[in-house]
Amino acid sequence: MGRDLIRVALIVFLDLSAARVAASASSTCDLNSDGSVNVVDVQRAINQALGNLACTNGDLDGNGRCEVTDVQRVINAALGGGCRVGSGTPWYVSPAGNDANACSQASPCRQITKTLTLVRPGDTIFVADGNYNAFTVDSLNGTATNPIVISAQGQNANIQPVSGVRDTIFVTFSSYIVLDGLHSFSAARAAVRIDNSPNVTVQNGIFGNNATWGIFTDFSDHLLIQNNECYGSQTQHGIYVSNSGDWPVVRRNRLHDNAGAGVQLNADASQGGDGIITGAVIEDNVIYNNGSAGGSAINLDGVQNSTIRNNLLYNNHASGIAMFMIDGAQGPAGNLVYNNTINMATDGRWALRIDSTVGTNTVRDNILYNNNPSHGGIDYTNATDVAGTDSGYNIFGGGNWAVTPDDGNTFYTLAQWQVLSHEQHSLVATLSTLFVNPSANDYHLTAAAPAIDAGQTLPTVTADIDGNPRPAGAASDIGCYEYPK
Repeated sequence: MGRDLIRVALIVFLDLSAARVAASASSTCDLNSDGSVNVVDVQRAINQALGNLACTNGDLDGNGRCEVTDVQRVINAALGGGCRVGSGTPWYVSPAGNDANACSQASPCRQITKTLTLVRPGDTIFVADGNYNAFTVDSLNGTATNPIVISAQGQNANIQPVSGVRDTIFVTFSSYIVLDGLHSFSAARAAVRIDNSPNVTVQNGIFGNNATWGIFTDFSDHLLIQNNECYGSQTQHGIYVSNSGDWPVVRRNRLHDNAGAGVQLNADASQGGDGIITGAVIEDNVIYNNGSAGGSAINLDGVQNSTIRNNLLYNNHASGIAMFMIDGAQGPAGNLVYNNTINMATDGRWALRIDSTVGTNTVRDNILYNNNPSHGGIDYTNATDVAGTDSGYNIFGGGNWAVTPDDGNTFYTLAQWQVLSHEQHSLVATLSTLFVNPSANDYHLTAAAPAIDAGQTLPTVTADIDGNPRPAGAASDIGCYEYPK
């Protein structure tokens, strides 16, 4: 919608709030994190929608834009109606509630399961702080404009595992469901499973110390998984998108200390479907301390025509980003690996692994640093993978080698590789010249970093991981951060 409508929204809000002052505790709509939603948050949402501020936290529906529907959510929250769009029915659960109640704000129910028997498209279930039993969303369908939302009201809506239940929060054969702000720990398998359910959003959650996965999805297209923290998965991955689920967006998550990968996308040809994941976007994630049992920070099996950009990966113990084919129907093709910062652990493998390519993949503006002296920046499996990769404008450093063209049989420094007409615009740099304080995990660029203005300006990378616009200078900076000018 247009700028005039957004300005009208502010006028209406100010008129309403003059008669009614509300302090909502909806954490998603509390854009300035002061514990309430009020006119300051509305103004911030409007400024982000108008482009006066960077769209950092005002994209509440996760569509990649700050716009009038996001402003509507903040206004509703500030007026006490909850962080939602539209006029669907609000339902409430609370530890002080009872499932014999009406599930209203004045008379809340006790468990989310009860409210799921009542909801219709456009409805929102508001979950007060406290503990709740595991629940299943089965055969419920919202719409694109009227999803069914289950939203935490505060910071501690905790969904607890139940004996005999593998996956604590289970969405199956449903669509247009939003899980917002929920927490869940110590699941028998996954804290959240999305099964055969397209257009599901999982956002603003914390999922930790689960037996296998934080978030696991199968046969589900058009997923949006954003702003979550997934940590401590005991045997596998933080986030696992499986079974040929196309067009997933994995954005702004913090994934750490998982035994396997931080993010695993596996097209699983052996499980049915076409065996290819297409159109994925993996961006703005911070992924660290993963892979003690194997599994890259970002693992991509059978993934094609996808974008991996603006991710910060550090101290991971297997590979950084790996594109390959094991259970996928085909290897990588058409993938864009842009503006990632990778600093591998001393026991890590290569920063970027490219294996079994069947088409051209493009690698630009990445920092590929390795603290393992035996490894380095890019591991190509064979000559076909070298020929199928368009790579340049990257920074290498750390290990004795920049590249292996044959999976560890031959090694080249960057200078040697450039003699062979590769990586002509790439550089070598050290941690101390690049980053403010890598020992404290601060990977912002120093004022004199050789990455500044050294990248190729890419039309599909218009901001950095912090939301700052690219380029800030004559050209884009290399890595996930843009140095402010």
